[in-house]
Amino acid sequence: MTQDNGSNLLKATNEDTSGPFFPIYFQDESLEDLTVLGPGIVGAPSGQHIILCGRVLDRHGNLANGVLMEFWQANAKGIYNSPANLGHPDLDSWFNGYGRLRSASGEYKFCTIMPGASDSRAPNITITLFSDGISRIVTQVFFEGHKANETDPVLKSLDTDDQARLIARHGGQTDGGAEIYLLDIVMAGVNETPFFDDFES
Repeated sequence: MTQDNGSNLLKATNEDTSGPFFPIYFQDESLEDLTVLGPGIVGAPSGQHIILCGRVLDRHGNLANGVLMEFWQANAKGIYNSPANLGHPDLDSWFNGYGRLRSASGEYKFCTIMPGASDSRAPNITITLFSDGISRIVTQVFFEGHKANETDPVLKSLDTDDQARLIARHGGQTDGGAEIYLLDIVMAGVNETPFFDDFES
């Protein structure tokens, strides 16, 4: 696109950010709700329906100005849909474990099923975030009330305050029976959410 001054440079998307910026097709409603496969499909994943929701905040406590979130999790029996588990009898053919959503406001709502415990791990969902000026940060969310939280190696490696920043609080139940969990993610500054370098997203 050529501007009036003859330059072929485009205006910055935001006034002082370096991206990343994502095309519109990154917004795919089918990846925002993993409990529904699509119109006319009668199959559905096994497990308790949950809604994970909250806010993504910047270092000043303000809502993030645009964020892309990717989610990766095991199915209800604790099995990931990955090449390492190809042919595993507990794979759920109606659940692939990958979700993605964009939020312009910084608020998010992700519908899925409660992941099962796997090996020594408590039920968890890995979340990867991309936002203005941030190429990639990764964390994991756990769920209030699960006994396995006490022995999970990731949670055990953190102090009490950081553990609390990764555990989503139970926030009630929808009329349809989905359990609601609440978690705010702070990208930097005071009360920053613990982030990790060695999780695959």
